[in-house]
Amino acid sequence: MKIESVRLTPIVGDGAIGHPDILDGRIVPVLILDCSSHRALEDLIHAHEHTPPGDCSTTWKWDLLSRRRVYLQFDFKFPVETTAVVAFEVESQGGLVEAIIIARGVYLQPLSSGKRVSEGIKEEKILIEVPSTTTFPIWTDLHRRTLEKQYKKRGLSAKQAREAVSQHLTRLRDIQLRRKTSGDHF
Repeated sequence: MKIESVRLTPIVGDGAIGHPDILDGRIVPVLILDCSSHRALEDLIHAHEHTPPGDCSTTWKWDLLSRRRVYLQFDFKFPVETTAVVAFEVESQGGLVEAIIIARGVYLQPLSSGKRVSEGIKEEKILIEVPSTTTFPIWTDLHRRTLEKQYKKRGLSAKQAREAVSQHLTRLRDIQLRRKTSGDHF
C-alpha cells in the first residue's frame, strides 16, 4: 500500500457509544478526527444530518514492511465523493481496532463537534458500517503478537503472556458485545 500517496486524517481522540437500537446494541467506537486538512470529510459529516444515508465502503490496509500501524480507508460516494484514511498504532490503539472489528462499525466525529465524545454527543457524527466481509487477514496474529510482547515486557513468561492475551481478548469481546438488559443499570 502506498501510504505516502494518501492523505491521512489524524485521530485526535476516541471513545464509544452504545444504544440498543444501533448495530444490535453493540458498543460502537467513536473516532474524533481533525478534519482541518480534509474539509470534504467534515462537509460530508455535517451534510449527512440533512441527507439520506450515503454509500461508503471500507478497507483495512497495512504496510507489508512495517507492522507498527494499520489503516482504515473510507471511500464515500454520497453525499460527497471523497476518501479518508485513518492510521492506528497497533501497540497503543490495538484495542480500538479490535473494537471496530467486533462492533462492525465506527462513528466519525469531526473535532469541530467536540474534543470528547461527551462534548459532541448531540453534535454531528456519522456511523459507518465496517462489515465482517471487510477482511483483515493479518489482524488476529498481529494483535496477539503485539499484546504478548507487552505482557512479556511486564515480566510474564511466554506461556503466561499467551494466557493473559487470551483472557484480555475474551474480556474485550465480552464488553464490546454486552447488551443492556432490563436489570442492568448503566
